[in-house]
Amino acid sequence: MGSREDILRDIRVKGQRIAKADGQKTPDAVVHIKNDENMYKEFITRAAENKAFVVESSLENLAKDINEIFKKEGVSSLIYPEGLPVSVDNLDIAGKFKFDKPIDGFKSNIFDYDVSVVNVRHAVSSHGVCCIASSKEQPRLLSLTPKVCIMLVNKECIVKSLSVALNTIKEAEGGKLPTNVVFISGPSRTADIELVPVLGVHGSQIAYVVTY
Repeated sequence: MGSREDILRDIRVKGQRIAKADGQKTPDAVVHIKNDENMYKEFITRAAENKAFVVESSLENLAKDINEIFKKEGVSSLIYPEGLPVSVDNLDIAGKFKFDKPIDGFKSNIFDYDVSVVNVRHAVSSHGVCCIASSKEQPRLLSLTPKVCIMLVNKECIVKSLSVALNTIKEAEGGKLPTNVVFISGPSRTADIELVPVLGVHGSQIAYVVTY
């Protein structure tokens, strides 16, 4: 049997395995990682190691702490989604734009907003990353286009691994993952240029994780 037949056979076999596994939970691929018993402590430690600025807040102090970030970074124009756990009326910033309409209507202005505030679906303690699932209420571009991205993390939404986060989202969505799930570890970066790390190449240059 030639290589072409071997490849086609492997595709058929793997396709059958995937079909049988459909609807089942994905096994946790990081069982070998020793997790800290305190997932919150582990998450904020690893998020900081990933070069995100961590702000430990509370529901009552969210507006105050977000306003302090605005002041520190010198931002002036906010783009935000539906359903934030803080009233936008309490945020002290000159420009406020709610991303609740099709991008075609303002795509020429999408890079005019220098800060975004987004809801994190789950935070993963083993890697210190934030999981953001795109939806009609919170489009994917919110975490990509502004210079500063502020991610709001509910402490109750911290899980131990990437697979737990994905399985939990899949269950909540009726057995199917959203069309786009983004795991953010901090500011965007690359080391492709002479192996020198450069921040802010294809996404936000500054990332904040605000827990509450």
